[in-house]
Amino acid sequence: MTTLRRRARAARQAYWHPLLLFGVLIAAAAPLYVESAEPAPLRAGSDGPALTGLVGGFLERSAALGWYWLAALVGGYLAGLAWYRWHGRRAGVQTPTRAYVVAGIAGTLAGLTLPVVLKFLLLNTSGPTTGGARWLAGPLLGLANLGMLPHLVIAVGLAVLAHLERSRSLWAVVGLYTVVLVAVHAWFQFSDPQPGDLTRFSFMLAAGLPAPILLIGGGLALAAAKKQHNGYA
Repeated sequence: MTTLRRRARAARQAYWHPLLLFGVLIAAAAPLYVESAEPAPLRAGSDGPALTGLVGGFLERSAALGWYWLAALVGGYLAGLAWYRWHGRRAGVQTPTRAYVVAGIAGTLAGLTLPVVLKFLLLNTSGPTTGGARWLAGPLLGLANLGMLPHLVIAVGLAVLAHLERSRSLWAVVGLYTVVLVAVHAWFQFSDPQPGDLTRFSFMLAAGLPAPILLIGGGLALAAAKKQHNGYA
């Protein structure tokens, strides 16, 4: 029975698809992170459309990035739902992915308003809660200003998927992906870059760093799935 359960769990696991999909979506967004001139380390936020909330309104092409990530996140999670249903019919056993899709869509919607809420907390909280509000709002707003809030939405969704899949390998990918997000934010937060330290491509490189983790993790998972399928054939 243990062997049968292990085989059934392995047969229903198909997380290589979301990993590769979101890795490609992050890489495809790279041109939108390129600045037309050398960016200043501190840029005044612009009053753009509400969709810029997904990327904080800090970058030069925040509006375009907001539209891109809204379509990419919603489409990516819905594509994952369709993929798992197709794979479940083919394999005869399916991972329940409703919580994964709900987490992704809810995170996307929350990302539209989160930067506004974070700015309000930073500017309007006082008293004993000020320190806690700044401790929470500061890092999240920093990720938003770097255009990497969508990356956090992806991390949350993949963490939910790792729980549903009961996959240690996927948890390892999610953990490494999250470490890179934290490291990128920490560099911008604590290095205090000056005008000469940043180039047109600095934000693109920062936003693109997590992509190889998903692509490599997805590629290894796909190779393992093919090897397992051939072994059972």
